[in-house]
Amino acid sequence: MVVKSLVCYPNSLLREISTKIEVFNSDFQLLVDNLIDRMLAEDSMGLAAPQIGELKRVFVLNLKRIAGNKSRNYQQKDILCIVNPEIENQDCLIDSSEGCLSFPGRRETVKRFNQVRIKALNRENQPFFLTAEGMLSILIQHEIDHLNGILFIDR
Repeated sequence: MVVKSLVCYPNSLLREISTKIEVFNSDFQLLVDNLIDRMLAEDSMGLAAPQIGELKRVFVLNLKRIAGNKSRNYQQKDILCIVNPEIENQDCLIDSSEGCLSFPGRRETVKRFNQVRIKALNRENQPFFLTAEGMLSILIQHEIDHLNGILFIDR
């Protein structure tokens, strides 16, 4: 598989709002595989579809990397795919030091919620709820911002 290139700022695509995933066909599965492959190639904690040029409401997270494990031996259970996410609840603003693959080498302090609860779909179109705290919460908010055309420099 050819891994898609990263879209970097100031590409205007990063400011667009992504469309909801309606069809979970082989093209969608290929998009998710591309997201995972690019995220792992960059040794990143997460990656949203707009960052590889696809305006679709999907992102992937590297749970092993989020937990601080630097091993590059990944299993399917280490990857979380989040489709059409909606934040249902949030609690307690904190300062977060963030970087972004779309801004190579840049870090900013951003206000984020320490805890969020989302409802979403997985890559098999099955609904789920997730309550996340700390780093996982911050990453979910960062990636949802990408789906909404919001960049961490805006916060």
